[in-house]
Amino acid sequence: MREIVKIIGGVLVAAAVTATGARAELFAKTYAFKTNTALQVGTELPNGLRLDTVEFVVPAPGADNSTFGGPKVKVTISNVSKASVTVAIAVAVLDADGHLVGVASGGTKLFPLRGERQMVYTLDFGGVNGSLSSGTIFHLSIEPKP
Repeated sequence: MREIVKIIGGVLVAAAVTATGARAELFAKTYAFKTNTALQVGTELPNGLRLDTVEFVVPAPGADNSTFGGPKVKVTISNVSKASVTVAIAVAVLDADGHLVGVASGGTKLFPLRGERQMVYTLDFGGVNGSLSSGTIFHLSIEPKP
């Protein structure tokens, strides 16, 4: 089943890249999903960026599930270049059967990530997130914007 999920995920990413024409700029990768633990990544991205960490914050059952207390993902990105860059981030979490159990997206809001700086982007899982803790893998896409 995991092989099917990987194939489907790859096809979806390829289709999205082809549709947007941003093939050389989009970073997309699949990782194992684990809640309340910071995944140390350290992967170089396009435009002088580096993906440092990804952390899923999933409250305990029965805890506050409002916008501020609900599940979220924290994506830490460093700009190791001199130029300012804006970024768009998308995260999709799937369970062992390949069912989509949560989606979050976001990125630069007001000001670009300046050169030689680091930013933690906090993305909320709104709406469908009741089964998020059953996730086994997640797809992460990061696209630098001009």
